[in-house]
Amino acid sequence: MATITGGELIVKCLKKEGVKRIFAIIDAFYNPVIANVGKYDIRWIGPRHEAAAVHMAEGVFKTTGEIPVVMAGAGPGTANLLSGMICAREEGVPVVAISSQCRQEVIYPCKPGVFQGTEQYDFFKPVTKWNAVVHSWERIPEIIQRAFREAVSGRPGPVHVDVPYTVSYAEGEESKVRILEPHQYRATAPEPSEKQIEEVAKLIKGAKNPLLMAGTGVLNSGGWEDFMGLVELLNCPATTTMAARSAIPNDHSNYIFGYGKGALTARTEADVVLAVGTRLGDMDLPFKKYWGDPDKQKIIQVDIDPRNIGANWPIHMGVVGDAKAMVKALGGKLKEMGVKPSDGKMVKQYKDMDDEWWQEQTGHIKDYAGEKIHPAHSVQTARKVFPPDAINIGDGGNTSLFNAFFTPYTKPRTSLGLFEFGHLGIGIPYAIGAKVANPDKDVYVIVGDGAAGFNFMEMVTAVREKIKITVMVHAEESWCMEEIGQLMEFGDPSKLVGCKQYPIRWDKVAEGLGCYSEYVDKIENLEDAIRRAKDSELPAVLCVKTDKQSNLIPPGAEQFEQVYTGVPEEQG
Repeated sequence: MATITGGELIVKCLKKEGVKRIFAIIDAFYNPVIANVGKYDIRWIGPRHEAAAVHMAEGVFKTTGEIPVVMAGAGPGTANLLSGMICAREEGVPVVAISSQCRQEVIYPCKPGVFQGTEQYDFFKPVTKWNAVVHSWERIPEIIQRAFREAVSGRPGPVHVDVPYTVSYAEGEESKVRILEPHQYRATAPEPSEKQIEEVAKLIKGAKNPLLMAGTGVLNSGGWEDFMGLVELLNCPATTTMAARSAIPNDHSNYIFGYGKGALTARTEADVVLAVGTRLGDMDLPFKKYWGDPDKQKIIQVDIDPRNIGANWPIHMGVVGDAKAMVKALGGKLKEMGVKPSDGKMVKQYKDMDDEWWQEQTGHIKDYAGEKIHPAHSVQTARKVFPPDAINIGDGGNTSLFNAFFTPYTKPRTSLGLFEFGHLGIGIPYAIGAKVANPDKDVYVIVGDGAAGFNFMEMVTAVREKIKITVMVHAEESWCMEEIGQLMEFGDPSKLVGCKQYPIRWDKVAEGLGCYSEYVDKIENLEDAIRRAKDSELPAVLCVKTDKQSNLIPPGAEQFEQVYTGVPEEQG
C-alpha cells in the first residue's frame, strides 16, 4: 500500500481546492508540505513577515475571487499572522491560514517552558470565522475541506487550521482517506425567494426616483454585469460604496461618485434605494444627514449575511442572498413586468451636481503652483500612464483618500484599498498578491510615507520572486491625517506630538533592495518617471516629493471626520 505524509496530504487537499500558491515563510515544522508543493505545481512565495503574507493573500482574492492560503511556523510566526487575519475578517476575505504547532504530547494545554509552544487555537478563535486543530493524520482532508467551506459560506472570512508537526510528519495509507471535489461538500450561494424578488420588483417599478448602490458583494459574487444590466434597464442613478469603487465603470453615463454632491443628494432624495452587497457601514455614511427620512424612504438591503441586514441604518426590506443571483433575478422579473427605462432626468440632474462639485474639488488643484508635487496631481498622472485594466492600490491616511477620489476606474476588481478596516501597510503586499494572480495586468500602488514603512521590505519579495509592481511613495514627511487632527484640537503647531516623519529617500532604499528607482520632485518630470518605472522589468519605486500642506486637507475630509469620530446625528 502507498503511504503518504500528513504534509503531502495537506498539499493534495489544497490542490483539489484549486490553490495555485502558498504565501509563507519556510519552517522546519512543515517541511513535509514544502517538499511536495513542486510535485503538485503549487508556487511557494516567501514574504518578509507573516502579516504581509495575509495581505498578499487578500490581494489575490480581491482581484480574482480565488481562495488564498497562507502558512506560518509555530509560536512567533503564527502570532505574526494575527493582525493580517483581523484585517481579512473585517475586509471579508476568505484566507485559509495553516499554522504549524509543537509536538502533540506537549500542547493543549501547553506545558510551561515549551519552546515556541502556545495555545494558537485560542488566539485565532475570536478573529476567524472558524478554526480547528488537526489531532490525527486521518482527519486532514475533513478539516481542510471544512476550512474552505466555512471560509466562503455566507460573508467570506478567514479561517485557521492548526497542525502539530507530528501530524505533518506522520505517515498513513493513502487509500484510507478520501479527498472530495469542492462541489461535493459546498453549498451553492443562497438565492432570494420568488416572493422576495417579486416584492422588490414591485417597489422598484413603483419608484419615482430610485437609486442603486453596489457594495463589495457585487464584486465578490462576480455580479457587476448583471448589476449594470439592472441600472441600464431602469436608467436610474447608480453609485458604489468606497470599497467597491470599481463595481461600476466610472465613465458610465449613470454613475455618480459615492462621496460627490450628486450621490449624497440622491441618497437623501431617492424614494427607493436598492443597496446590494453592502453592510452600509461607517464608510457608507449611515448618518442622518446622508439619507432620507427612514419613515418615508424605502431602503432595500441585499446581503449574503443576515447579521448585516438593518444593522447600521433603518431599512424597509432586507433580503438575504447572493448579490449576483439577486440582481440577475430582479432584472428578469422587471423585464417580465414590462418595466421601461426612465427619461434619465434625475440621472442628468445628479450628474450635473457632480460636475459642479468636481469643478470645486479640482479648481484649487489646477491653480496649485507650489514647488513640490500636489498629491492629486501625482494620482492623476499615474492614472494617465497606466492602462484602464491596471490594478490600483491606495495605502495610507490622507494619501488613500486622494487616491480614491482622483483615480477613476472602468474595469471591475481594479480598485483595492483599506476602506473597511483602515489597516496601514497593505499596499505593497496587496500589490504582490494582485500581480501574482493577474500576471498580464499592470499593478501600481500609491502610498503615503507613513504607511510605506510598515511593509516596504516586501519589495525584496517582489525582486526575489520577479513580481513586477510599481510603487509611488508620497513623501511629505508627516503623519498628515494625525497632524491635521492635532492642529484642529490643539490649535498651536508647537504642541504637535509625533507627527513629523524622517525625510527618507525611498528611492535609495529601493535601490539597495534591487529595485528600479527614481526621485521625483517636479511635476513636469513625473509622467516620464512613471513611464520608466512602469516599463522597467524590475519592481519599481518612485519617491515622489509631495506637498505636505496640500496633503493635510484631502477630499472627503468632512465625511471622513464623521466616519472617524461618530459625530452626533443632530450635529449632521
